[in-house]
Formats: sequence, structure tokens, C-alpha cells
Amino acid sequence: MKTTHYLLTALLVMGLAGCERLEKDMLAAPDDDQLQRYGLDSVKLGDKRAEAGKQLQTLLKQPLQCKSGKAGLGDQRKAYMTETCTAKAVDGQVGTLWDEKLTALSATFVENQLCQLTIQLQTSGDYTALYDKHGKKILNLFGKPDETSTQQVQWLRQGDEVIVQDKGKGNVTVEIRNKKVMQALHHQQ
Repeated sequence: MKTTHYLLTALLVMGLAGCERLEKDMLAAPDDDQLQRYGLDSVKLGDKRAEAGKQLQTLLKQPLQCKSGKAGLGDQRKAYMTETCTAKAVDGQVGTLWDEKLTALSATFVENQLCQLTIQLQTSGDYTALYDKHGKKILNLFGKPDETSTQQVQWLRQGDEVIVQDKGKGNVTVEIRNKKVMQALHHQQ
């Protein structure tokens, strides 16, 4: 029960929704070999810039604002093209995701492919209700969690990583990234 309690508290940081139901949802979640790449409903890591940008724009009130640059990856001498895009807030909100207020969105592209997506949701703070609405959906997107604590849940898969964190007062952040590329990224020009 203790492990299930922590897993549930951390899992999507959506509160205690019942041990039996959580166990059932976790057993029904896809295994890593059933998932291609991590991402949201329609945009995944590795997607090309044009398609990912178009899909992200459907969530937003304003167009993405992007800044291009070059960066090195690891010890390689080649400069790779990077693009960091952010959404501008209108009345404290950049858009809507899963019927929740999206208060921040940032996307990083390396060589024209999505390598990181960070979002922040402002929710009611009723994590049980959020789990009821979105828990299964998120488990279907990311599968079975690899690490959990009372403040965050982490999924790891072949260099891809997802971290869902409770920032307090109903703020939930989701970071989806290609861990290998983002850790190797340096020397922004």
C-alpha cells in the first residue's frame, strides 16, 4: 500500500484515486516496447520542425516565437542548427492542453527535429479529479513509470525522458526530452 500510495501521489501528481484503480490502470499501461517515442497526443520527440510546430500551434493562442542558433553536441566540432521556441502568454495563459490552462510552453529543435518540450499547466489543484480526467491518457502516452516520488514521476526510454512535477498550488510541469541530445548540447552561439 505504501508504494502504491507514493506512486499514486506522484503519478501525474494527481492525488489518491484508489489503490485498486491505480493498479488496474498501471497494469493496462503500455510497455516500453509498445511506445515509439515520448510526446503529447499529436507531437512526439523526433518529429520534424514543420509538423511539430503545426501541431503545437493548435494548442496555443498566439504563434510560437522562435530564436535560431548554433550549438555543438558533445566533443564533435560540427555546429548544429538549433531553434528554441516559446509561447507568449495572453492573460496568463498561452493556450489549452487536455482542457487545462496551459501557462507556459517551450520547444527546442536540433537539426530540424523536436528534442525537448516543456509545458506548465495551471490546474484547479484537485488532483483526484485531474487523475480521473487525464490519468489513463498520460499512462497511455508514457507507459509505466520508472521512478516516482511524492513530488514527481519519471519515465525513461532509450535516451528519451519524461518528468512530471508538482510545482504546488495546482501547477504541474511536464518535461519531455531526448536526454542524450539535450545533455550533449553546449556552446550556444
